[in-house]
Amino acid sequence: MIRLIALDLDDTLLMPDCAIPSDVISVLQNTAVRYDVKIVIATGRIYPSARIYAEQLGTKSHIICYNGAIIREIGKEPLYTAELDPDLIRRIAVFCRERDLYLQMYHEDRIVVEKICDKTLADPDSKVTDIVEIGDLTKAELFPSPKMMIFDAPEKLNQIRRELDHLFPDELYIATSKEYLLEMMPKGVSKKNTLERYAKSLGIGRKEIMACGDNT
Repeated sequence: MIRLIALDLDDTLLMPDCAIPSDVISVLQNTAVRYDVKIVIATGRIYPSARIYAEQLGTKSHIICYNGAIIREIGKEPLYTAELDPDLIRRIAVFCRERDLYLQMYHEDRIVVEKICDKTLADPDSKVTDIVEIGDLTKAELFPSPKMMIFDAPEKLNQIRRELDHLFPDELYIATSKEYLLEMMPKGVSKKNTLERYAKSLGIGRKEIMACGDNT
């Protein structure tokens, strides 16, 4: 018997216009009430963005956001947080500067970048939160971040991922949510692992979970 349904947002629950169809909302709400099933959003998006869709669904379950780095219920403090430390962030910033790569991170649910550009504004999360410019990331004051992202051409990112895996094998978990995007979280942090952590805290086994998504 399914007791928990975990749903990705982009390219899964959301249509191309970034909306959840009304009939899907109705089905999920009826399922949650009739069968006492928890409906959980599990996404790479930031909390403010994921919260919008959780509110539409009317779910009181927690949200898994930042690709598994944070578990949070609406209106409450995070149940679980994993963050990249500033020293690691700076080393990755140096790596990106040497290769002229765009790098984006997060702090207190805000987007943090060296300078706002088209790649920053292409992120749907930029529409729901503040964007903070801090200048040269190799020199600026840095804070822990649940996730970092690199945007670039798919053919270039394949090599970049191999280099990152070689340089930071014990410090990073890397996911490819889009062909032009690399997402970096602390080692061991992923939507899958965090979903299992959350389900275990509720006494829900793996065979009682349904997870729907389009990528890693």
